Amino acid sequence: MKAWINRLTTNWNIAAALLGVWAWGLYGGAVKLQNTTIWLTFAGVVLVALGLIFRYHWARKAALGILVAMAAMKLVALVTREFRWSQLLFAGGISLIAYYLWKEPDKGFVDVWDEKPEQDDPKPLISLVHLRAEQRYLEPIVLAQALSDAWGLKIHGGEGDPPDDADGFVVGENPILMVMVQKPSFAMFMVHNHEQPYFDEPEDIAKSVPNLRFAQVIRDHRSWLAIDLMQIKASEVDPEEGYRMIGKAISALADDHTMAIMCPQHNFFNLWSEELETLLCGDSPLDALREEVKAPVIGVPDGDLIEGAIAEARQRWPEFVTTFKNREPGDERFIVKAPFVGEDGHTEHMWLQVFGLETEYVHGHLVNHPMHTSKLKQGSQVEVPVAEISDWVCPDAEGKALGNFTHQAIKAAAKPRAEA
Repeated sequence: MKAWINRLTTNWNIAAALLGVWAWGLYGGAVKLQNTTIWLTFAGVVLVALGLIFRYHWARKAALGILVAMAAMKLVALVTREFRWSQLLFAGGISLIAYYLWKEPDKGFVDVWDEKPEQDDPKPLISLVHLRAEQRYLEPIVLAQALSDAWGLKIHGGEGDPPDDADGFVVGENPILMVMVQKPSFAMFMVHNHEQPYFDEPEDIAKSVPNLRFAQVIRDHRSWLAIDLMQIKASEVDPEEGYRMIGKAISALADDHTMAIMCPQHNFFNLWSEELETLLCGDSPLDALREEVKAPVIGVPDGDLIEGAIAEARQRWPEFVTTFKNREPGDERFIVKAPFVGEDGHTEHMWLQVFGLETEYVHGHLVNHPMHTSKLKQGSQVEVPVAEISDWVCPDAEGKALGNFTHQAIKAAAKPRAEA
């Protein structure tokens, strides 16, 4: 029974059936129009379909030529006429049949059903994602212009045929568009622009994130924009080159509503900034995401562990003072942490780089970007009481870090939340 089913459903017969359907359509056109060319085409297609049924190798080669020509005509029509997803899927289906007729003509339905799944890991998703406050306005001509500027290529968008000197084109419509380019090598990208949160359960995800800035973005974003490299066999773009192209493109599409950027493959996450935008346009965009551009704000719970670390920092404060007084001119490795209360009543512990000490006060510039106050920003000059200092870091006699007493406490507090 299996052998009979396999014989009936081999790729030889599937291709023959497809050509038979096409021949039937040609027959109807030939009868109606009485056109000699259509009659000859009909006869040729029928002959090739019969040759496939009887397993003639000349018929297999002829069928491959016909199927490839059919797929090509559909693809050309997508560009020169109205774009329709049904036509794209039809062209893809024909191409798939041609591929299996070429590679595995004798494989049948039972063979496919019994075939064990491949053990190889799936190809990674080469993609970068914007988390946004609002959906970006995007249509083919807008996307084409942004990509042309980002890549230094001539990308065609909108209606009409691409010019002969075009390096690529954009098809589709918001919220999903596709981009095909020929430089630096053939590649296809898919652009998503959705007016909805990226995560299914933003609040649950935010609760598991120890960095309060990241958690707030996850809660507040209302839209997302992503660019994916389509991993197709015809593409010769390696992941590094793919990320370089996507990095430049995602930067070109950023605006005032861009809040953060993600790399799904590596679970990288970073707040959006001009500095990050510049790094993403460089040779190693992933390196721009490995470390946070902005200093993190970590939620620290009350408890004996933290209180003990703060008490130790205050008890050993004279060590910081002595080292600061004996520092080399221009040494900027002296920082202290202190609490700051925002307009919303929340307290965040932030670091400041020290440039001056008094008996009761510390003077410095903020290292962090405040999250709960608009009165201060990174680099603001501040003055904090010594009595309120919660931690400090400075170099010891050998140049190694001294202090940082709350670091292990914060790390211990963040670990179970990150693993939740």
